Amino acid sequence: MPAHHSLHVALTAELCRFVERLVASGHYQSSSEVVRAGLRLLERAEALPPKLPVYQPPIATSGQSDVQPQG
Repeated sequence: MPAHHSLHVALTAELCRFVERLVASGHYQSSSEVVRAGLRLLERAEALPPKLPVYQPPIATSGQSDVQPQG
């Protein structure tokens, strides 16, 4: 097992309650385990290539569509 290092982390009250709920659910044994799981997810997300921007067509502002009916 790897060496353990301590790190003090300040969380908002909302995040503290979230961590406490996860531990109380029994899915995690400790708050440290919750934080490690979250950091592993963040590590994976950071390793992904950036998403390409999605094309958003301009919105018609005159109240009419640029698309003309065919026929």
